[in-house]
Amino acid sequence: MTRAHPRVEISVAADGSIRAHTVGVKGPDCLDYLPLLEDLLGAQTVRSAFTPEYHEVARETQRHEVRDELREE
Repeated sequence: MTRAHPRVEISVAADGSIRAHTVGVKGPDCLDYLPLLEDLLGAQTVRSAFTPEYHEVARETQRHEVRDELREE
């Protein structure tokens, strides 16, 4: 399976408000995009929320830790 390159999807509403979200960026790495987007768009983050992808890394890490613990026993 090939992974898609990480990307940022940006939409501008008729009232000028901007929405952006990352795709293919798991875990807290998505937060690295905030200052870059604010600078590029000349905007300030008003509201943010984590996508399901943000939480995927934590679940994957927990699974690996459990597997490692089972191997040690």
